[in-house]
Amino acid sequence: MDRSSITKWLLLGLAIFLFWQYGRKAIGIGPTANEHQPINIFADVSAPAARIDEQLCQLETGDFKAELSTRGASLRHLTLKGANYYQTNEKNQYDRTGTMDLVTTTSEARMPLRTDLRDPDGAAAQQTAYDDLDWKLAAHDAQSCTFTYADPTTSLTKIVRATGKPYQLEVDLKVQNLAAEPKKHRLAIEQTSFIKKKDIEAGFMRRQSEHTTETMSSAGDKTERQAPTDFDPDSFKKKEFTTEGWRRGPGDARFVAVSTSYFSKIAIPVEGPATPAAETRIEDIWNPIFVERAKDPELGHIYRARLAYPERELKPQESVEYKVLTYNGPKDRTHLAAVGHGATDVLNLGTFAPIARALVWYLTWLFHLTGSWGVAIILMTITVKSALFPLSLTQIKSSIAMRKLKPEMDALNEKYKDDATQRGLATQELWKKNGITNPVLGCLPMLLQMPVWWALYSALQTAVELYHVPFGPFIPDLASPGKYFIIPIVLGASSFMQQRMMPPQGDAQQQKMMMYMMPAVFTAMMLFLPAGLGVYMLTNTWLGIGQQLLVERYLKAQANSPGTIEVREKTEGGGGKPTPTLGKGKARVRG
Repeated sequence: MDRSSITKWLLLGLAIFLFWQYGRKAIGIGPTANEHQPINIFADVSAPAARIDEQLCQLETGDFKAELSTRGASLRHLTLKGANYYQTNEKNQYDRTGTMDLVTTTSEARMPLRTDLRDPDGAAAQQTAYDDLDWKLAAHDAQSCTFTYADPTTSLTKIVRATGKPYQLEVDLKVQNLAAEPKKHRLAIEQTSFIKKKDIEAGFMRRQSEHTTETMSSAGDKTERQAPTDFDPDSFKKKEFTTEGWRRGPGDARFVAVSTSYFSKIAIPVEGPATPAAETRIEDIWNPIFVERAKDPELGHIYRARLAYPERELKPQESVEYKVLTYNGPKDRTHLAAVGHGATDVLNLGTFAPIARALVWYLTWLFHLTGSWGVAIILMTITVKSALFPLSLTQIKSSIAMRKLKPEMDALNEKYKDDATQRGLATQELWKKNGITNPVLGCLPMLLQMPVWWALYSALQTAVELYHVPFGPFIPDLASPGKYFIIPIVLGASSFMQQRMMPPQGDAQQQKMMMYMMPAVFTAMMLFLPAGLGVYMLTNTWLGIGQQLLVERYLKAQANSPGTIEVREKTEGGGGKPTPTLGKGKARVRG
């Protein structure tokens, strides 16, 4: 198999990956167009007919400002502090004056940190009469809010406090049965987000948006991620779904989360009478006046991830307490590690996670050294390219030798144009005679770089350190595609130049196709991928071109230097007849 064949297979694999990432959306693969999920959105929620006036409680730390409501004792707003944490609009345009609010739901029954104590499948002796409760704000300061609820049968106290650690809130809940008979409750506390489909698919050629969201459940030793396609109408028939229509992870919950590319809201069980289950659900929000979901311009999804504790019966005057730790902020590796409980698993680093973690660590170290994330990416690329140079050197030498053999290769292709087997054998013999490494081995550096490339792609997709960080006049954000498509154009031109330097092999039409296809693929890729990855690929391409030119110059200088030994025939006088050589296997020293 020659290099052009291997390159074609690599391109095929890349095309499959790009289709899987982006193409399915473009051609509409997903839920059936006119079929609804078998769940009653909001129909299972009850609230008292007469509501008490809402009160708000604000918490503020150096990292965020939170606002909680007595309607459900849940979050209404959580805005992040920080120069780079501003929101982009539905067209992926920046609004540096706006603040980023991690609370995107508006329905009382779908707010983050809402406390649900009723079990729809439970007995009639429920501890509370309603799902949505009107709490009272009993006490508050800058670091904590204390909510209480009381009726003839129930006393509830819920305290939400800042822990003092970055982006963390702690929820303490005490449930006491005041009735003369036993009462049952089932605690569920969740994290939620609402995202419109048009916000996710906004941008040129449906470029993946930073608003792309997933739910996560970590239970036992397994962490699972879910997208809307995992909650198609038929999915609810699977065994992992409960009778309430929630997807339950196997084993005891470690945490649940709702995450975008760069931010996450996590809930972690800390204390309680039993270990909860990790459950997720993504609900279609689809106006029924539209027969097909695709026709609804406001089509969206509510992403829900909850800790569902087992049903608990309390005797008269008995009480029980629960404690849940939450993280609501950027997917910063240092902050997530401080949370513990496996929270760093919200970072989706893909198949090559160990490599990605090492690259991010090294990238962060280079940033602290240089003060620029763009320069750090360039230096990291130089490091990787230098480490692989010994392998690249073999490929470069082979490519130079192949270029010199082009006339003989052309003669072989013409001589055996109708016999591919014989042509291959003759080609192998020619390579062996001239000491040329099989081009398959020449592709080894490319193959070794593929895990690095995929790992870096995964790392940059979650590297909030690069979020809204500019680099130069044409890159306003290293975490999203650059401005004016400068990087795709320059990368395509550089790739074309690199292809022109490669030795010709095989069929001429295939050579021509590869010369134009490879640059076209790289150009198209960078229309979708983060600019930080473009900086890596562009630097890597230029380094490859530089290495090729330097090695060629060095070998040419070596060939022309005095003392080079060359076996040759000597022509005599004007007769034009060759004189006998110095003897078989002997050499004449030139110069």
